[in-house]
Amino acid sequence: MENIPGQNTAPVEPRPIAPSAKTNQTMFLWGLLGFIVVVVVVLGGIGAYRVYAKGATDSFTSIVAKVLRLPALKVNGVTVLYSTYVDDLKAITTLSDYDKQSGGPTAALTDEQKSDQVLWRLANNIFLDDLAKKMNVTVADEDVAALKTQMLAQFKGGEAEANTEVLKRYGWTLKEYENKVMRPFVLQSKLDEKFTTDNSLREDIRAKAQDVLNQIKAGANFEDMAKKYGEDGTAAKGGDLGTFGKGEMVPQFETAAFALKKGETSQELVETSYGYHIIRVDDVQGEKVSAHHIIFLFPSLEKSLDAALKSALQADTIRLYPKIHNPFTEALNPTTATQ
Repeated sequence: MENIPGQNTAPVEPRPIAPSAKTNQTMFLWGLLGFIVVVVVVLGGIGAYRVYAKGATDSFTSIVAKVLRLPALKVNGVTVLYSTYVDDLKAITTLSDYDKQSGGPTAALTDEQKSDQVLWRLANNIFLDDLAKKMNVTVADEDVAALKTQMLAQFKGGEAEANTEVLKRYGWTLKEYENKVMRPFVLQSKLDEKFTTDNSLREDIRAKAQDVLNQIKAGANFEDMAKKYGEDGTAAKGGDLGTFGKGEMVPQFETAAFALKKGETSQELVETSYGYHIIRVDDVQGEKVSAHHIIFLFPSLEKSLDAALKSALQADTIRLYPKIHNPFTEALNPTTATQ
């Protein structure tokens, strides 16, 4: 019988193929990438924990928060990044330290008060932007440039000296100061002017006040109407002003009040620099009277910002994410006005 080739030959073990340099490089890169991902996830987790559980503001936490774009505050759908909050907090801390040397107004601020001021400013900027859109008020570069010119006039060394001073007080460059402080200030000023000079904004207020006066004339209880519609600190007391003499109220209010007899209610709205009043005199004692009133405040930036805040709180559209003091929940108190 013929031998079959290989019949008595022992099987040969296969020889392992050595990985190529390219394969080694690919495996190394994937391993390195995996390590980097793990490190990023760990660092991100630590940073997020320090932001939301601790409210930390150290450099590491700030960098992580900025890279991951972690939110600090959300108002009416607009997000404020935690890095922005930290930057502003550092600025007010720098200003406070500066004021300690010069006896300035922020010298005695606590850490909580500094944080509260920053949060208020950031939220108000959003409310201002919302109001500006509704009222078609805009800020042009020329507006900011005009304010900057006024500011530079105070410095003999011009822009270089101003930049040094701003850096010393806030830790910001002059350009940063323009964007963070000057532009919002110009917007606020233009909105305030709009409320002050546009008489058409008062028409709805007057119509509302006249409707309430008509209801009182028809027999509605004065105190109940004051509690429902009054817009100053007396509203909770039914509009009770107590007893006052001449010279204690603004002239228009005083003239109307002292012209009424005991038990009389003003038959026309009384306009003062604050708004429209309905006045009832309860007693006359020589040169003094006791009275109740209902005030309908003129539209103003302060009133609108207060209303915007209350509306946002009631609609639950203000969210503060870090575990820090929340100044907004303490703001649901009635607006007060001094007659």
